[in-house]
Amino acid sequence: MANRDEWKQLSATRDEIVRSNIFVKLDDGDGWKSNPEIPTAKEILLLQKEAEGLPENHVEQPWKSKEDYLKAQYEILRREGTEGLRFAVNNYRWNNTHGLRQDDDEHKFVYTQVRIKSYVMTTLGPLARVEFMPQRAIKWLKSGRLKPGSLLAITTKADKFKTICKVAVVAQRPYLLGLDQTPPLVDIMWGNPEDAVFDCDLELVMIEARHGYFESSRHSLVGLQLAAQADTPIDKYITGSHKKNETPSFISQHPIMDFTSVLRQPLADLERLKAMREFNVLSGSLTIPEDAEGISFLDASQLSALHQMVSKELAIIQGPPGTGKTFTSVEAIKIMLASRRKRPGPNPPIIVAAQTNHALDQLLGHCLDANAKILRLGSRSDREDMRPYSLYEVRRKYSRSGGGKRFRELEDDRHNTIHRVEALVNSVFGDNLIDPRELHTHGIITEKQLESLYDEELETIPELEKLGPFSLWLGDSRIPARIIRDRQPLVSEKLEADEDFDYERDVENIAYDEEDADRINGKEIKLMHVWTGKEPGHFKSWNHRAQRLLREKENLFDIPQDWKGAVYQHLQSQLVQATTPTLAGLLAKYVDICKQRRALRARQDIDMVFQQDIAVIGCTTTGLTKYRAFLAGCQPLTLLIEEAAETREGNITSALYPSLQQLVLVGDHQQMSPRCDIRWLGQHPYNLNVSLFERLINLDMNHVMLNEQRRMRPELRRIVSPFYKNLQDHPSVRSPEARPDVPGMGGRNCWFFDHEWLEDTNSDNSKLNDQEAEMITLFFVYLVANGVSSDKITILTYYRGQRSLLLRKLKGHPSLAGCYFNVFTVDSYQGEENDVVLLSLVRSPHPAYGRNIGFLDNPHRAVVAISRARQGFYMFGNVTNLVEAKIESTFLWGTIYQRFVDQGMVRRELGLPLVCQNHGNEIWIKELDDWADNAGGCHERCRETRPCGHPCTLRCHAIAHENLPCSSPCFQIVPECGHPCDGLCGERCFHNCEAFRQAKALAKQAQRQETGSPKGKTIEDLLLQHGAQDFGYEEPAKRKGAILTGSPARGLYSHLGEMPLRPLDDNWKNSEAVIRQQDRELDEDRAKRNEMWLSQNHYMQDRWIPTAVNASGTRVRTGPTITRPTITQYIQPPNDLPAMTITTTLTAGSGTGPIFASTSNQFPKIAAVAQPEPLIQFEQDDSAAPESSMENKETGELDVVEGEDLIDLA
Repeated sequence: MANRDEWKQLSATRDEIVRSNIFVKLDDGDGWKSNPEIPTAKEILLLQKEAEGLPENHVEQPWKSKEDYLKAQYEILRREGTEGLRFAVNNYRWNNTHGLRQDDDEHKFVYTQVRIKSYVMTTLGPLARVEFMPQRAIKWLKSGRLKPGSLLAITTKADKFKTICKVAVVAQRPYLLGLDQTPPLVDIMWGNPEDAVFDCDLELVMIEARHGYFESSRHSLVGLQLAAQADTPIDKYITGSHKKNETPSFISQHPIMDFTSVLRQPLADLERLKAMREFNVLSGSLTIPEDAEGISFLDASQLSALHQMVSKELAIIQGPPGTGKTFTSVEAIKIMLASRRKRPGPNPPIIVAAQTNHALDQLLGHCLDANAKILRLGSRSDREDMRPYSLYEVRRKYSRSGGGKRFRELEDDRHNTIHRVEALVNSVFGDNLIDPRELHTHGIITEKQLESLYDEELETIPELEKLGPFSLWLGDSRIPARIIRDRQPLVSEKLEADEDFDYERDVENIAYDEEDADRINGKEIKLMHVWTGKEPGHFKSWNHRAQRLLREKENLFDIPQDWKGAVYQHLQSQLVQATTPTLAGLLAKYVDICKQRRALRARQDIDMVFQQDIAVIGCTTTGLTKYRAFLAGCQPLTLLIEEAAETREGNITSALYPSLQQLVLVGDHQQMSPRCDIRWLGQHPYNLNVSLFERLINLDMNHVMLNEQRRMRPELRRIVSPFYKNLQDHPSVRSPEARPDVPGMGGRNCWFFDHEWLEDTNSDNSKLNDQEAEMITLFFVYLVANGVSSDKITILTYYRGQRSLLLRKLKGHPSLAGCYFNVFTVDSYQGEENDVVLLSLVRSPHPAYGRNIGFLDNPHRAVVAISRARQGFYMFGNVTNLVEAKIESTFLWGTIYQRFVDQGMVRRELGLPLVCQNHGNEIWIKELDDWADNAGGCHERCRETRPCGHPCTLRCHAIAHENLPCSSPCFQIVPECGHPCDGLCGERCFHNCEAFRQAKALAKQAQRQETGSPKGKTIEDLLLQHGAQDFGYEEPAKRKGAILTGSPARGLYSHLGEMPLRPLDDNWKNSEAVIRQQDRELDEDRAKRNEMWLSQNHYMQDRWIPTAVNASGTRVRTGPTITRPTITQYIQPPNDLPAMTITTTLTAGSGTGPIFASTSNQFPKIAAVAQPEPLIQFEQDDSAAPESSMENKETGELDVVEGEDLIDLA
């Protein structure tokens, strides 16, 4: 009985926690605790002088109280979420007052011709589907406009925000059957159901701010309000007033933990082994033996951090670059899981969170390796192995069908409400004309006016009578409503510039449930008049006259025929307004039902977690508050946050659930800081870009810094060391085997290339530097030519404009076809690393404009940028501009530059040093022309002897001779005829004589007889026999296996000998039919392979002319030119040659086999083709990609162009 009572009490507690987090109880009054979740019109319409007066966010001193702290965090964070839209609306109002055009500008996007088309009744709530017109054509799949979660301000066309302002949130922006329509469609959710608009003819104006993103703070704001309603053991640390770090009560009750998971192998000393297996964390710090690294995977600083993480209420672990933050976190989780299993009773799960989905997946993957049962919240994982552990998939395996009785009752209520909304909408809209009785019920027309429409003496027309009494009254003034809708002007043809848009994939929509992750679906209730009245053609403004006629005429038939259409439109509008309060009330009820449904689903999920004994629940830091009801209901004791220094303070504070006893923060406050969308709110005194992690360390809160890095070579670590005084090198990074020199650089594994090339600005106001990008591209080519794999090189830059420019240059370089490119902005590369990193600093303004480095002055970004490389790090920038721009940049970049100087890794007057691996010559590159025809070596002639015995006549090159064709004349005797070879050494021997041709013909005939070919003829033979020469056919030279031709400096092409073609069947008379059949089979086979390999993007495009052989043996054209892809297939050619890519093609009159293009970095100079646009262009209209063959309009012949590589290597 006691257990049953305890279970009931526990269940009731969980019910209350879930309901309190979904049905948030707001305080009375107008304080911060009374604010609704979605901002109000009053907040958006505030003038600038009224919007001032935010509290300061103290980051250098403790807070006096939790109340003051939470209030400041809330008000600053709410302003950050609304300031962009508030400023945009006030800018719109100011422009309107001063008679200026309302165009898109640097502050806002303006959407006109906005109309409500329908309501979609989803389980999230009712969504309004609106159509709109942007002011220019938008490439929606490349655009960051209308992101789900963005705030919108909506007014009527007539009001222009003078008195009307309705606030909504973008719920989802599907492209298919949404943004791809004309006009585009988007789904929004009203902030207040009372603001809902139902008049489908009411023209609205919609404004979106360019700056600020409400969804990133929306759920944290609610969490901060909830945090004020309950206390946790962590609160005393958050305010900064409590410095003594205490032990959580649940650990004090069970202090014995097993630390043997950190051992490399079981200890021979049984006493020490037992001590590690049964370590009492209350007895003091973990004893660190001198041979710690000999017995443990962890170094001394990691072991110290580990003890803090498993034994203290608050653990702050700083991990400089390469010190193993995540590895240490995983070891701590292993120990926590082992201790959790030993504790009696139902044990709540451990909550782990990270700033990005990528970091979260890494952490959860390690938990899986430790045999932990995990659950992942949020559906935006890129890893397939995470999918079975999503909440949706786990729920599908566990939950009962139907969700239980209460769930079915809520679904019945929800569907009943939908039916009521639909019935009311149909009474206003629908296929018929409006019912006069509805107008009378709502007091829109009088009793006498109603009676005048039902006069029995009036004749009725049967086909009009079915539309209602208004059909006869309107007469020829009745018109289809689409006539008025379709006369709206279309969007401007001006095309918006491409955006380099990048945001976390978990904002596809704002759904809580992963069932709706891709698209939120529901019953769509359309708001559309089928019929309306004709407007009087000679009046621009007729509404007041229509109202006066309606007031004056008791008999509606007394209204002049020309004005009946206008009066009918007015009646339609009045009926919509009259029913709007009822519809809004139904929507409010529907929202409440959806909340109850969400609460019940969360409650069922909590039971599932405990019944399935799920040990670890993971989500992003945004998810900590988005799924707060579910997570708080699980009553977790421990919360571990990776990338805590990148996480906003409000996101963590709002996730301090009442049950929490232990908070572990892992990060590095000297790398990336939290992002603030409103720049002035990130600065003093509001400090939104200061994380809780950084603030507590600055307040001298106890923390541990990991101090042994395992990433960078020592010379690279010295560049970073000014920011980390005690950072040391692990022995592994000093090993030449583990960290070899960068080839072709003569042991200079870091370098600062200084230049004064001027920067530029693109159409998106992003900075770029063309000459710097070209220098980096050519250096990239040089490194690849010297054996560095392209995927082992990362190029970083601060600006998206420069990133796009670099990608274009890399893809367009003929020597890099088939290469993989890692080009990222610094902000997006936090937590990543690579062997070689090239940093493009871009900024170099014209001297007339003064020195300026923009946000290169941010030390957090600088630390990330200089700490990503393992083996080689090369910087490109204007040193003078960097160190003289401002005092902050002098300290920051002057310090970094001095580290290069101290190591002799900069020569400003000479440029970039290269060292030939063949001759040891040093080459200095200062200008772009200095690269000349460099093929990865120096300027000397090679002069080495090739394997064939000929001397190499090329310039010094890094490519092995075995992979280069010999272009010397071949003097071997051709065995078929006994004559000297007429070709080159790299070609198959031949001599242009009759004896050679006869010998080859006899050999071919013998080969056919061996294969049992019925007629001994192939398609190639027939074409040669019947006029192939007439349309430009030439028998290809027979090659010696796979060879390469061309110059190393100009790119190489790879060819292979012809492949055997299928012989014809029995009857030559049926050759035409046979050829047609084989053509069809080739087409079918190609189509299948296209479908099979579509996801690999290994496609080229050619133009193919369908042909056939007629009865006279002449090949003729049988159809229009077809543009289609050809397939590239990865193969391994014979004779130990490198892996190649075979491209299957079919061109008119060609009997040749496959053409090869290298995909291996062993051939860095192989230039298959110039880089084209992608074949499948989701961002644009479905236009064909560049063609690989072009028809000569004058001759009708085909001018063959090299096939273009359509692989998107970004």
